[in-house]
Amino acid sequence: MRSISLFFRVPLAEIGYVRAVVEAHEGLAYVRSAAANRGEIEWLVPEPLGEDARAHAAARAAETGLQEIPRPADWLVDPEV
Repeated sequence: MRSISLFFRVPLAEIGYVRAVVEAHEGLAYVRSAAANRGEIEWLVPEPLGEDARAHAAARAAETGLQEIPRPADWLVDPEV
């Protein structure tokens, strides 16, 4: 199944919480970051769940300050993984 990438900025202290909550929703998204000291994360979302993932992100934004951003130009994580 094809996936889409959504990129977010989030306070470093909230990354673990966001990852746990998102990944607890089985199959919604896989969360990864390029570096532990960077407040940017990527959600790999199955294409059919894109709208659900964005709705979930809106809920997390209210709790954590999560903000969707464009793919960072220096994002070095392999897009095919």
